[in-house]
Amino acid sequence: MRDLVAELSQKLRISEAQAQGGAAILFKAARDKLGSVEFDRMLGSVPGIDLLIQQAPNSGGGLFGTIASLAGGNAVLLTTIVSGFSRLNMTSDHAQKFVPIILDNLRAKVGPETVSRLEQTLRA
Repeated sequence: MRDLVAELSQKLRISEAQAQGGAAILFKAARDKLGSVEFDRMLGSVPGIDLLIQQAPNSGGGLFGTIASLAGGNAVLLTTIVSGFSRLNMTSDHAQKFVPIILDNLRAKVGPETVSRLEQTLRA
């Protein structure tokens, strides 16, 4: 995952800590939405992904997170991502820029079908 963090940092002109944290937030959100079993089946073979997810900043959420959890699935995913990126001094616009870079980086590691499924999960 170091190559991904370096690529994000360079292409988005952000710190490595922001790149690492942002990637971790997105992977954790995908795992939460897909469920651990499905996520591990899809991406468990990617070296370092579990360690990266463990380093995701706490997204908190507060009242907004509680309201979003009542609304369900996509609202919770969005709240987790926006809150996490905010803690890294980034916006939801940054999160949107992360996705294509992450997907391109993963394509050679897990194949296009898995990347397509992950993209649907993150965009849904």
